[in-house]
Amino acid sequence: IHNIPIKLNAAAILREGALYQRKMEQELKRIENLLRGNGDPSEFLEWQKHMRGKDLEEQLAEVECRRLQGKLSHEEAVIAHQNVIQENKKKADLMREKKAELMHQYAEKRLQEQKEMRELVEQVVEGHKNAQQAKIKLQKYKQQIVQEVCEENRELLRQALEEEEEKLRKRYELIQQIRAIESLPTIRHKFVDLTETGGHGLICEMSIVELRERLTLLREAQKAAEEEKRNQIIHEKQTKEQLLLDKLDQISQFRAELGRAAALKQEEKKRKSQSGERLTKDERILNLQKKIVEKTAERKKQAGLL
Repeated sequence: IHNIPIKLNAAAILREGALYQRKMEQELKRIENLLRGNGDPSEFLEWQKHMRGKDLEEQLAEVECRRLQGKLSHEEAVIAHQNVIQENKKKADLMREKKAELMHQYAEKRLQEQKEMRELVEQVVEGHKNAQQAKIKLQKYKQQIVQEVCEENRELLRQALEEEEEKLRKRYELIQQIRAIESLPTIRHKFVDLTETGGHGLICEMSIVELRERLTLLREAQKAAEEEKRNQIIHEKQTKEQLLLDKLDQISQFRAELGRAAALKQEEKKRKSQSGERLTKDERILNLQKKIVEKTAERKKQAGLL
């Protein structure tokens, strides 16, 4: 028997406790019926023994299937992660190739432009028959450069003027605000007696001191109520924890008894050599083991490629 540790929450503990409580009540009822003479105990015990053995075999197969499914899911997740890494690597290689191609094209373009400029200069220097045309092209090229520089300077000047105008406008608005604030009349504070009421003639009218005292009382009452509620919650929590502890003790006892019964059943099955054969003949387990072997081989193959 392989005991798999499972962390139980409160709901699981209560459910399992209720399940074992029902089982205990059923067992007591069965014993009471047997004591009354209702039914053949030997036949019923044999049937119960057979059913328990069958349930135990099914549980063991189910646990093995779950374990293998978890292992298979892990292998699939690793393979998916490797596929993502490989896809990202392909994308990075493709981007590098595109970048290299663009750089190559840019370099060829620059070389072509330099070659054309060099040819123009050589034509001007050597007095080629197309010297006049080359000079005109060179002059146009220089004029274009000068025009672009002038337009860029003009744009920079315009931006500087707009920024300076914006600063002057903000400074003017700030000065206007300061003047408006200075023109307001000065309000002189007068002494306020906190023990006096507002004098509005209301029955429930109170002074600031009385309001503060009442606010203090309300806060103390609220604090006391919160403390009482907190204590109640702590008491309920302790009661619930004690109940869960009692349930856990009861569950541990039931599990120990079930474990001993399962151990006896397992020994009997080992003598008959049936449990191992049925477990290995489970088609689901064999299929899962086969898939795990295939996924493991695929993962190792992709790991080698990466």
